[in-house]
Amino acid sequence: MDAAQAFRSLIESRSSQHDGVNGISNVTFFVGAGFSKTWDAQSPTGNELFTFPKDFLQSLAANIELDDLLATPGYPSIDDAAPATFKELLYNLSMQLKYPGIRTRYMDERGITFAINEIKAIVQHRFESLTTLNHYDEMRNQFLAPRSPTANQQSILTFFDWLSSHQKEHNGSTLGVHTDFISTNYDYVVETILDNTGERNALRNTYRGITPTLVNGARNTNIVQDHWSINTLLKINGGFEITTNDVGYDIDYRPRTFDAMRTYPAEIMMPSKEQNYVNPYFSAVFPKAVRLLQESKILVIVGYILSEEDALLRFLIRQFAEDLRDVHGKHIFYIDYTAPEILEQRLQGCFRYLNRMDSNNIYTASGGFVEWIDAVMRG
Repeated sequence: MDAAQAFRSLIESRSSQHDGVNGISNVTFFVGAGFSKTWDAQSPTGNELFTFPKDFLQSLAANIELDDLLATPGYPSIDDAAPATFKELLYNLSMQLKYPGIRTRYMDERGITFAINEIKAIVQHRFESLTTLNHYDEMRNQFLAPRSPTANQQSILTFFDWLSSHQKEHNGSTLGVHTDFISTNYDYVVETILDNTGERNALRNTYRGITPTLVNGARNTNIVQDHWSINTLLKINGGFEITTNDVGYDIDYRPRTFDAMRTYPAEIMMPSKEQNYVNPYFSAVFPKAVRLLQESKILVIVGYILSEEDALLRFLIRQFAEDLRDVHGKHIFYIDYTAPEILEQRLQGCFRYLNRMDSNNIYTASGGFVEWIDAVMRG
């Protein structure tokens, strides 16, 4: 049985449409940049996002304080080997923030913090210069689906609507198949999908791992959520909509000016030689991601390369089945354009016991996500 047939068979066997099903099967999608690229062909890769062309910097010159720093040879301009130089820049600033004794002559804690916040604003502005963020529509109270969806977008919406049809509420509990997301992306693609499939109320029916103070500028009135209808979306690298306040976090999906981005920077993890996941946001989200993975029965990895550089995220994914004792009854699907043997090597590097694991539990699909879900839907 190939990956598409196996997935459909698992979903149908655990569906709430069967009278005999009296439990829940969590299906968690771990999605990376390739997932967003499948939804929107203009969505930038890391190389594109963390490279700042000269014309881009010149367009911001009147608004930024770091123009001299970013124009220095060796930093992430189009003439340099970005994002490696971007990582170097962030590493330089973060080490000076962490170790006061090595700060350069004219840098101090507040100055370094301002610099990092401005870089976050530049990254968000760079993203929006490459593609369109699907901001929340306050008039219609939802993330609107594209007016003329592409074939890829229609396939993705149809697929997740089909998944949601295999879940139902019974006496306040969920029965059947429950879908959740762990995302490395900053954008609003998953929110748009959730708001146009299933329950169709992404803001109210999505748990983020944190409870925001404000949502789109209004007081958060959704403190206690109904268990059965909730989809979990954990952005483990943060998101453009997440900002800090005096007591915690706000979530704001509305358009923001560059000055607002700089004053209230998004909570995002940017690439660096040493990434720091210990701040309050990531400290809150990571335990939630671990529990979600441990409670999931099916893990679908899409558009994420399981890079050895991302040792912490590989360790996080491993919590789905840390060793052979945890793997019984669980299934892994890995979809990527890479050759099957490379996909297997990546999984082997993440799940060290894989060579002794029941091969019926592991499925790889070498190709695009839409190609795979179209095969799933064909049955």
